[in-house]
Amino acid sequence: MKPFQRIIAIGVCLFIGLNASAQEEENVGNVEINVFDSYKAKVREARKLSQQPSFDDTTTQKIDVDYDFSPRIVETQIELDPIPAAKIARVSVERLPHNMVKLGVGNYTTPELSLIFANSRNRNLSWSLAVDHFSTFTGALRDRVVFNDNFTMRNQLRANVKNVGRTWRSTTNLNIDLRDYSYYGVPKLEGVNEVLADSDPTRQRYYTYGIQTRAERIRSRGAFEGVDVGYQFLHDRYAAQEHYLKTMADWVIGFENVDMYLGTGVDYLDYSSDSSSTSSYAVRLKPTIKHEVNGVNFTVGLNLNLVGQNWNLPEVGDTSDTRFYFYPEIKAELPLVRDVLNIFGGWVGNVDLNGLSGISDLNPYIAPGAVIRETGVNKFYAGFSGRISRRFGYNLQADYFRYSNRALFSRDSLQLFTGFDPFVNLTYTDLDVLAPRVELTYHHPSGVEVSGDATYLVYNLPEDGVAYHLPDFKGGLHVSYTWKEKITLKTDFVVTGPRLGLSSVNDVESGAMPTFYDWRLYGEYKYNDYLNFYLSVNNILNQDYDLWYGYPAQGIRFILGLAVRF
Repeated sequence: MKPFQRIIAIGVCLFIGLNASAQEEENVGNVEINVFDSYKAKVREARKLSQQPSFDDTTTQKIDVDYDFSPRIVETQIELDPIPAAKIARVSVERLPHNMVKLGVGNYTTPELSLIFANSRNRNLSWSLAVDHFSTFTGALRDRVVFNDNFTMRNQLRANVKNVGRTWRSTTNLNIDLRDYSYYGVPKLEGVNEVLADSDPTRQRYYTYGIQTRAERIRSRGAFEGVDVGYQFLHDRYAAQEHYLKTMADWVIGFENVDMYLGTGVDYLDYSSDSSSTSSYAVRLKPTIKHEVNGVNFTVGLNLNLVGQNWNLPEVGDTSDTRFYFYPEIKAELPLVRDVLNIFGGWVGNVDLNGLSGISDLNPYIAPGAVIRETGVNKFYAGFSGRISRRFGYNLQADYFRYSNRALFSRDSLQLFTGFDPFVNLTYTDLDVLAPRVELTYHHPSGVEVSGDATYLVYNLPEDGVAYHLPDFKGGLHVSYTWKEKITLKTDFVVTGPRLGLSSVNDVESGAMPTFYDWRLYGEYKYNDYLNFYLSVNNILNQDYDLWYGYPAQGIRFILGLAVRF
C-alpha cells in the first residue's frame, strides 16, 4: 500500500471510533457503557490514631560521665601603656560668708540684734558663737491692765564646738540664757489701784547657764556607742537656785541577728527657794530592740525609771517619796502601699523631773517659790499617713495621754481682785487627754508649701477638776513661698479654742477666755549672698486675747531689719 493510501485508511478508522464513543446508552457487544462526566480523584479523610505510645512506657537512664580537670598555669605577658601625666592646677573656691550681723527695729520700742561668728572650712574642727538680744516695752492694752508697760527681754549667748577624729566625734554646746519678765498682769480697778499706773511692775528674772557634751563612736567596734552629759544652773530674782545634772549612755548588744539598744542614765536635781526646796534623782534604764518582720517595722522595749524626791514645804515640812515608773516602749509601722498608705501605732512613756527652768519656759509669770514635782506620762497613739497624690500628703492620728502630776496654771480670783496680786499659781494634778488630729500638706514645684493641722482635745480630771489654760481645740494654716531664691514669704494663721484660767469663783464663766486668732507674716528679700532685708508682723488682726488670764498680748507688732553676712 502506498503511503498516501495508508494515511487515508488511518483517518477513516479514527472517524469511526470517535463516532462510536460519543453515542449514549448503546450496547457495544455485551458491555453497556454510560458516560456521565470525567473522573476526579478524591483524597481520603485523615483518621486519628487513638492509641499512641505513652511516656510511662518509656524507660530513661542517666549516662554516667566523669569529668577530669587538670589545672595548669598559663603564663601571659601584659603590656600596659603608661598613664599620661595629668596637670594638677589649684582652683580657687569662692569664700562663703560665715559671720552675720542681724539688726531689726519695731514699734513698742522693740529692738532685736544677732551676732554670729564661725570658723572657716575645716573637716576636723568647727565652732560657732552667737549673741542674741530681744526686748519690747509696751503694747498691752492700756484699758485692761493698770501698768503702763509689759517689759520683756531675753539675752542669749550660744557657743558650739564640733570635733571629728578618726574613731570618735564630739559636740559641745554652751548656752547662757538671761530672761526678764514684768508681772504686768494686774487688772485696772477704779478706786483700788490707780496709784500703780505711774509705777513699773515687779520684774522676774530667770538666768540660766548650761553646758552639754556628747561623744559618740564613729566606727562601731564595741558595745559602747556614746554618752551625753549636761549640767545647768539657774537662779531667779527671788533667791531661787537650781542645779540640774543629766547623763545618758548608749550601748549596743548583739544577739545573733538582732541588736539590743540599751540606754542607761542618771538625773539629779537640786532646787531651793526662800519658801520651799526639792532634791530629786532619777535612775533610768531603757532596753529596746528594733527589727523588721514581713514588712512590719517595730520597736519593742522598756523604759524603767526609779525616781526619788525630798521636799521641804512650809505646810508639811520635810517629805520624801520614791516611785518606780514603768513604761513599755512599743512602736509598729506597716507600709501597706509605699508612700501612699502607712499604718503606725504604739505605746510609749517617760518621766521628767521638770525643774524651774522647764516650768518657767511654759509660764514665766508663776509666783516665786514654786514647788517642783516630777511629771510622768503614758502616750498611746495610732494612725495612718501617706500621700494622696504626688503633691498632697496627709496624717491622721489619735493620741491618748495619761499624766501624773501634770503642771497646770491658774489665777486665784480672791487674790486677783485685790488689785495688787500679779502672780499665776502653779498646781499639779493627774490628767487624761484624748487628742485626735489631722494634718494635710501640699507642695508645688513653683516653691509653694502649704500645711494645715487641727486638733480636738478632751480632758478628764479627778473630782471634776478644771484643765486650766488648756484649749478645747487648736489648729493652724501655714504657707511659705520662695520666688527665684530672692523673695521668701511665710505666714502662719493659728486658732486657739476657749480656755478657763480663773479659779475660786462661783461663776466659772467669769474666768472664761474666748477663742482667739493669731496671724503672723514674715518676708525676706535677698539682695545678694551678703545682704538680706526682712519684715516680720505679729498679731496682724490686732486681736485682744490673753496669753494667760489677765496677761493681754501685744497688739499688732512689726519689725523691719537687715542681715549682713561677711
